[in-house]
Amino acid sequence: MAADGMTRNPDTADDTGAETSRRTFMKATGAATAAAAVGTGANGAVAQTDGDVDAILNDLTLEQKAGQMTQVTISSFEPDPGESNVPDSFGVDTVGEYFSELGVGSVLSGGAAPPSFDGSEVVSGINALQEYNLRNADHGVPFLYGVDATHGNGLLAGATVFPQRLNMGSTRDVTLVERAERHTSDATASMGAHWTFAPTTDLQRDPRWGRFFEGISEDPKLTGDMSRARTRGLEDDDRLTACVKHFGAYSIPNNGNDRAPASTSLRDLRTNVLPPYREALQAEPGTVMVNSGAVNGKPAHASHWLLTRMLRENYGFEGMVVSDWDDLDRMLTNHDYAPTFRQATKEAINAGVDMYMIGNGGNAPGPVEYIDTVVSLVEDGEIPMARIDEAVRRILERKADLGLFAEPTVDESRIDGIVGGAQETSEQLARESLVLLENDDDTLPLSGDENVLLTGPGVDGDGNNTRALMQHGGWTLGWQGPSAGGPFPRQRLLTEELRSRVSSLTHVPTTYENTTWWAGQGDGENQQSDENGEFEFTDEQESAVRSAAPDADAVVVVLGEGSHNEGFGDRDELVLDESQQRLVRVVCETTDDSTPVVGVLLAGSPRGGPETFAHLDALLFAGQPGSDGGAAIADALVGNYNPSGKLAFSWPGNAGTPVGTTPVQYNRYPPTSTGGTDNAPLFEFGHGQSYTTFEYGTVSLSRTTVGNPANQSEVTVSVDVTNTGEMAGDHVVEVFNTESYGSVLQPMRRLLGYERVSLDVGETKTVDVTADLTALEVVPGDILGVQPKVVEAGDYELTVGRDGPTTTLTVQNTRSITDSEPVPGRYDIDNDGDADMADVKALMQGIRTRDDD
Repeated sequence: MAADGMTRNPDTADDTGAETSRRTFMKATGAATAAAAVGTGANGAVAQTDGDVDAILNDLTLEQKAGQMTQVTISSFEPDPGESNVPDSFGVDTVGEYFSELGVGSVLSGGAAPPSFDGSEVVSGINALQEYNLRNADHGVPFLYGVDATHGNGLLAGATVFPQRLNMGSTRDVTLVERAERHTSDATASMGAHWTFAPTTDLQRDPRWGRFFEGISEDPKLTGDMSRARTRGLEDDDRLTACVKHFGAYSIPNNGNDRAPASTSLRDLRTNVLPPYREALQAEPGTVMVNSGAVNGKPAHASHWLLTRMLRENYGFEGMVVSDWDDLDRMLTNHDYAPTFRQATKEAINAGVDMYMIGNGGNAPGPVEYIDTVVSLVEDGEIPMARIDEAVRRILERKADLGLFAEPTVDESRIDGIVGGAQETSEQLARESLVLLENDDDTLPLSGDENVLLTGPGVDGDGNNTRALMQHGGWTLGWQGPSAGGPFPRQRLLTEELRSRVSSLTHVPTTYENTTWWAGQGDGENQQSDENGEFEFTDEQESAVRSAAPDADAVVVVLGEGSHNEGFGDRDELVLDESQQRLVRVVCETTDDSTPVVGVLLAGSPRGGPETFAHLDALLFAGQPGSDGGAAIADALVGNYNPSGKLAFSWPGNAGTPVGTTPVQYNRYPPTSTGGTDNAPLFEFGHGQSYTTFEYGTVSLSRTTVGNPANQSEVTVSVDVTNTGEMAGDHVVEVFNTESYGSVLQPMRRLLGYERVSLDVGETKTVDVTADLTALEVVPGDILGVQPKVVEAGDYELTVGRDGPTTTLTVQNTRSITDSEPVPGRYDIDNDGDADMADVKALMQGIRTRDDD
């Protein structure tokens, strides 16, 4: 049931947003009230159910306000479990004391692993904990419950998980992605959660980064479009709020390692890195999460410029800002920036952090120390009381906005029929995300009459199915993905799906163990291999392959990497594991030259290169396609579906060597090489083949001249597209700016717009692509990059596809579309958050000092 009490099918909901939001109605009418209290607190305080934020804020003590600014992870819904799972360092003995003693404002189940993978147990458990909170906390304020539902509700057994984010980018289907996230919103709210830490809005530039699979694209426009749609979808249920993360520049660490510092120019930040967040914020998410790393020498959590100047003043964000996991403590332990936790807390809150996410113990300060530190800082005048009230007001407003004061608990029957749904959307998303990288001599599709040998990683030493882990990836019933023995989401796996579509199937799985990510903790050893798991091709498995391959009419080899996440997924190599390379060689040695050998890549990054791919007749990149990935892949292999996905990132040309040249994003500045190194990608952004062929006709523009791009920020590019092959199929029409000149370097190519079209054999359609001129904005001026962003006057060559027809758009006047002011904080000389007379004095003093020298 939807929150408004009406049944809704997420697969068929109206994409226009015509349905009136209960949240919007409540805001407009002031109806977020309830006549009766849920209970009384331990000190006789009546539970706050009238949603009057001002009254609640005035009633809270300083300690209670600090408690509201605290979020703590929980691994049990039992307030007083027989065996305490609260770390000794946290200063309390039970989960219940988080509320009765500390009055925390929020709890989370981190790592996509709630205390139970059973949906009914989760919803009843969180309801019971909420009731305990309202009876025993001395303020009667409901808590927020946050989870990592990042690609579907990947927290429950039997739930639908959608393809990972790198798959979403390959579809170029914004409407379909938004429909998927509406199901995520309903399924996550139905289990009692109020908050999901998604969407990830970080550019997908460096494939060495362990969170590469969480990115949508290396392109800022595509990332922004998808992130805005995902935010809309995740905010669809009135009981769930989204969290745009990780603001900002998290995904471009200097060395490719997670949570490492990033060094980049202000021009790159403003032109490429930050705009996707701006787009996502247009959908009005309730929360934003901060970048765990540092940017140009400043930890993001301590950056007033990032969290206040840019996020709030420039982008207009009015919601709540939450830290990432233990990141105030990481200003000491990771960045070696702050000498004490007190100093880190002071800088973070004054910079703009509203709530601190506290992990599960270790040596990091717990909630007692954090709350005491906040109280002390306020009492000593180091954090203004007004800043605390500001933060707590935002937290209370989120709770009121979600209807928690009126309805603190969730209807436990609501989960029935929601979790595990949206199969049609899931399967379509998986299909559209498949990218056909190579298809020599039309190897694919198979006819379906073949005797097929299916091999590749798919089992561990205990006989568990580990290919499911490769299909789902991280943040799926576990931080690093599911455990090898399950439980699993709802899933349709390749073995069973392909067996039902071919004449006969012989399956010889090779070994993949996913237990290595936690091995070596605390003893200085590596915590993960470059392959994100341990792969093996045993003598017994090799014998079975050599026996089956000669009789096969076709061989399908699964390749890829193990399930992983965050720092455990960082790698210095992008090669496929040696055992997989040997498997491919053995298959080629034991099959006739006429026997097609097809590779299927299940990976969250660009794995492998020519040293392996040269042995394959066809190669299908499936990414991490989620619940219905097996069905989508099988359909594509036998021609029931014609692949149409386009890479959303560039595949390094030397990914198959131990050290690759990265990053190689397509929209970088020229020159890409001076001759000493070939930096060309193996497969460029936008690459993706089909079982049919498409031809473009003449391209035209709705207008060839734009006078003022601030008033005319879009033009329509029209082109006739004909299916000239022998199979119906979808095609993604992309429009790029491929040549332009201005006051600063221009990217080699930049995406302005895209559109999907379905064509029968011989059919021609005119496709209208909206070209977004904000993608042409640059930061002019010299190296500092502080001037307003503008579309500069000049001629812009627009090209359809990789090398299709071109036309020219003339911009007559240099104007800003999105950022008409100089960089925020440019004149804040003393960095106190205000550009005032003190800054004028500081500037003049600097000039006098320079003159004296």
